[in-house]
Amino acid sequence: MDTQLRAVLFDLDGTLIHSLPDLVAAVNRLLASEGRPPLGAETVKAAVGDGAGALVERVFAPSGGLPGPEVEPYLARFMADYEPRSTETTRAWPGVVETLAGLKDRGLALAVCTNKPSRATAEVLDRLDLARFFDLVVGADDAPAIKPDPAHVSVILDRLGVAAGAAAMVGDSRNDIVSARLAGVRSVALSFGYAHGPVEDLGADLVIDDFRDLPEALSRLFAATVSGVKPASGGGM
Repeated sequence: MDTQLRAVLFDLDGTLIHSLPDLVAAVNRLLASEGRPPLGAETVKAAVGDGAGALVERVFAPSGGLPGPEVEPYLARFMADYEPRSTETTRAWPGVVETLAGLKDRGLALAVCTNKPSRATAEVLDRLDLARFFDLVVGADDAPAIKPDPAHVSVILDRLGVAAGAAAMVGDSRNDIVSARLAGVRSVALSFGYAHGPVEDLGADLVIDDFRDLPEALSRLFAATVSGVKPASGGGM
């Protein structure tokens, strides 16, 4: 079994970027267009993570549910409004750029594994100048199934030509950690993202409080020098 780290997969919203304010703004513009009251950030955050369609359905729920029988028209309106304005306040978390650059310099394949629609994902990555770090980006409509289904992780590994034992998943939610575990991939959870509950309960192999701690966490998981931090004697965790 390949135990040398070769690839790192990243969730997007809440993991690489703080996108919640732009999502809240877009949600409330959609709600206002239907005469619905606005929602606070915590309510919107609780709706994030299972794809854009689920988000739209959930944000209408507190005020009586979808105005019509199908989510698609409201989803289309939401995305048409959100995409061009998706980086008005959205920024990468502190330490993301330098950490990705360092991992890339060490020859690791980097990928984005997100339940966000692919076009919106590409817009955000391009505008924040993050796209240059990634060998592969697989959004919701590029995957055979979205997280927590392990197929989302597995299709990325297949396209990269990397075994599950040689990869790690970095995320902030249950979907990230469950999909990694079911795909046989080790995982690192972030304590500062958009988890719907205690991060310690997600079941990740490690939890970190600062994105800049990721290289050392990967070194611990794989007993290899990833960031110049040597593993403990004997090569154990």
